[in-house]
Amino acid sequence: LVAFQIVPLPASLVRHLSPKRAELQQAAVPFANASSSQSSTPSSIGFVTLSAVPRATTEYLLTTSSYVLVFLLIRDLSLRLAKFPWAPAIPFLIVVGLEAVLGLLQVSGGATSGFATGTYASRDHYAGLIEMALPFPVMFAVAALRRDPSRDGSALPALKASLLLGIAAIMLVAIVLSLSRMGFLAALASLLVAGVAAVSLGNGGYSRGRLRTWVPAAAVALVVLLGLLFLPTNPLLARFADMTHTSDISPDTRVQIWRDTMGLVKDYPLFGCGMGGFESCFLKYKTAGPMYTVDYAHNDYLQVLAELGLFGFAAGLLFVGRVFQRSVRGIFLSDSIDGRHLAIACVASMTAMLLHSFVDFNMYVPANGMLFAWVAGIAGVYTSRSKSQPELIP
Repeated sequence: LVAFQIVPLPASLVRHLSPKRAELQQAAVPFANASSSQSSTPSSIGFVTLSAVPRATTEYLLTTSSYVLVFLLIRDLSLRLAKFPWAPAIPFLIVVGLEAVLGLLQVSGGATSGFATGTYASRDHYAGLIEMALPFPVMFAVAALRRDPSRDGSALPALKASLLLGIAAIMLVAIVLSLSRMGFLAALASLLVAGVAAVSLGNGGYSRGRLRTWVPAAAVALVVLLGLLFLPTNPLLARFADMTHTSDISPDTRVQIWRDTMGLVKDYPLFGCGMGGFESCFLKYKTAGPMYTVDYAHNDYLQVLAELGLFGFAAGLLFVGRVFQRSVRGIFLSDSIDGRHLAIACVASMTAMLLHSFVDFNMYVPANGMLFAWVAGIAGVYTSRSKSQPELIP
């Protein structure tokens, strides 16, 4: 669809597919051909792209293509490494772990900003990266402890789990020190999803009986609630307490941007204004922050709807929904402990990012978008598996 947006189409066709795009092109004809006597009737336009900013769309075509390649590569790699299901996650755990350590060093070293950002310019995008990786060391540790009951006398599983939980703790602390409000809430939401799913399973399959299912789940929910109350530092609590006066974009301005974006969506409903064209096309509808440039909608869903239209939004939603749904099935239908807990990690990771995307544009940050594609690639393994009935293990 992104490639289709930069294909020159007959103007008569574009007038039906995207009337506002044809109108915009028609208005530009006198300026583009100021030195010619060519008529500016619709027939003189010739060919038009659906994207109002084809150069920007071309750049985003390369970016989205790289996401697709990452997804396919990691999915294929995960299928080939079925005996070592956690192997595809290790590279990004190392990278994100180093980012978390860097954030801790920034704060302990007295960073002028007062919060952790790692190699990022934005603390919210920094937190977005880490929150996606956070469920993996946690679930890897749980799987290590559950994998082989015959090793109860060995300290190796416990040592491995301790190391992994230590990495997870560093990531969680880095998110807290980033002072990202939504990053913190999304991280806790992912841990809640992961924890409830993990304790709802026995050492391999379903826990039998409502009591054995709901009591552990309630205990996990309580722990997460306590984390919500006691983990935030004073600066993070201050940011929650003062929602309207921060150095970042205020919630009121963000809501106004969302309202203004709906005008753009209404004018380009089917195919959008072109991937990457939000900043240029939004100027006509912009009433929020008149002295500032608004280059993103601060809501991935709205921006995709504005740039790719209903067709692109539906396609993306169906794709992510399919991967998410099959990952949930993988939790119950996978034939190994590692497979089940890896599926839990994927579901929790995607949950964090899908929640954070309501108030930010993490998907438009290449590193974060690539990590989401990486996680989706790992989860994509479950779209190729068919098992009619879950395995019940006492």
